[in-house]
Amino acid sequence: MARLLGILSIFVLLVLRPATASAPPCTTVSAKLSSCLSYIDGHSTLPPSDCCAGVKEILGQATSKPDKIAICNCIKSALAKLGTDVDPGRVSNLPKKCGMSVSLPPITKDYDCSK
Repeated sequence: MARLLGILSIFVLLVLRPATASAPPCTTVSAKLSSCLSYIDGHSTLPPSDCCAGVKEILGQATSKPDKIAICNCIKSALAKLGTDVDPGRVSNLPKKCGMSVSLPPITKDYDCSK
């Protein structure tokens, strides 16, 4: 009987434990943040609301250091593909401009995301 309760307890813990989130793939990061381009490249003073929704969703998935590094590398890769220089201050201020208390490093195409 004790053995059955032990097995049942383990089963319940496995079933009821919260699912662990992982970093989204780069295609998702790029898609969610594509509407931020007008703000990042300096063409608008505020990011659009769909940009902020994407920022909140992506940063909400950055729950561990490996997730944060992966998302940073996705952003870095996307910036490199733009082919234009971007003000790193605009990238790092994006969450703040969207009303979030999270901060981003000044990510550029040369930034070391492992830091």
